[in-house]
Amino acid sequence: MSESDREKWDERFRSGDHGGHEAPGWLRDLESELPGEGMAIDVAAGAGRMALWMARRGLDVMAVDISPVGLALAREAAADEGVQIRTEIADLTRDSLPEGPFDLVACFHYRQPDLFPDMRLRLAPGGILVAELPTLRNEERHATPSRRWLAEPNELIWGCAGLDIVYYREGWLGERHLARVVARKPALRRHSRS
Repeated sequence: MSESDREKWDERFRSGDHGGHEAPGWLRDLESELPGEGMAIDVAAGAGRMALWMARRGLDVMAVDISPVGLALAREAAADEGVQIRTEIADLTRDSLPEGPFDLVACFHYRQPDLFPDMRLRLAPGGILVAELPTLRNEERHATPSRRWLAEPNELIWGCAGLDIVYYREGWLGERHLARVVARKPALRRHSRS
């Protein structure tokens, strides 16, 4: 991303155009698959909707985004709710993700296909990756977001190569054509002695 991208997102967050602080409802159906303790990261966190949800679950959360304004909103909301999150400003097109390992990695509505190998690498054994992206089919009904942010068919499945898919859905979900995935990194296996 560029300085102009940072400025665009800062302005969007200043204007209050960032949605609420509730996690997507579809995650409620998968509660038993998602960790309630350990380390977590919200990739491209914006104003921290997913970071707050993870902190409420009891996770130690790092929120990463290009926008200092968005991250300030996330910290404010966390303080208001009495939960803690840490934040880090990063341009994900240039900067690496924090080392981890993370028990939960969330990436919602930020498309950067070459980031998926890094997210998979940062997962702890048995860790969960959860992601949601609008797809190219959105162009049939909506002018935004632009093609840059729209996933190809099955892109999230490819992005989870080497992980076990726990849940996958792609289709018209409400007003948007979305792809959603929950995937688990295989746990380390102990070798038995003969």
